[in-house]
Amino acid sequence: MKLSEIDFSKIKIPLVIDLIKTQMANGVVNFMDLKSTAPDENDIANFNTVEDSYLVNNSLEKVFNHYLTANPSKAWSGGKLVGFGFGLDKNTDEVFYPGADYPGAKEGQVLYIYMSFWGLKKIAVAQELIKIDPENHTIIFSYVEGGMTSGMQVMQFSSSTENRTKIVHTSYFKGVSAFRDKYLYPYFHSKVVGKFHENLRLALK
Repeated sequence: MKLSEIDFSKIKIPLVIDLIKTQMANGVVNFMDLKSTAPDENDIANFNTVEDSYLVNNSLEKVFNHYLTANPSKAWSGGKLVGFGFGLDKNTDEVFYPGADYPGAKEGQVLYIYMSFWGLKKIAVAQELIKIDPENHTIIFSYVEGGMTSGMQVMQFSSSTENRTKIVHTSYFKGVSAFRDKYLYPYFHSKVVGKFHENLRLALK
């Protein structure tokens, strides 16, 4: 499916529409043209890192499954801080808009997220789900090529106690400036993913 076939009328965030149009202007035609920027093992040392940890009062399997099935419209909901633009699946050409049913997380999905920092800096990013590992309880997202940031985010789930799960969320990133990477990205990243994990924790029954 082509990016030009996306129904822009169902996307309520102008910056997300602008990002799609920028991607098309940069030569992205079909969904499969969207490329991951995840570093390989030889390059990961050249990326900056920020790590946050969270505890959820429920079993490892239940928490992991909850993260895979949660609707991104609710998971990425944070008032003026963060919002869900829409999502697409590179492998099936499926598109899911805010408020619609979500088929569950699958490798090859790309989520478009909107963020606002103090109401001053507003950005839209696209992140591809590049790995779901049920055996090792790992979920990995990658920034999509063409944005302000390259790299990936790794969520590692493990049992803390019998009915408590620990989630370590690590971001490997490289942005447009050393100042942004050192002083801005770590703070705002932790704010945004903190809201994401809070939403999912509160929604877990």
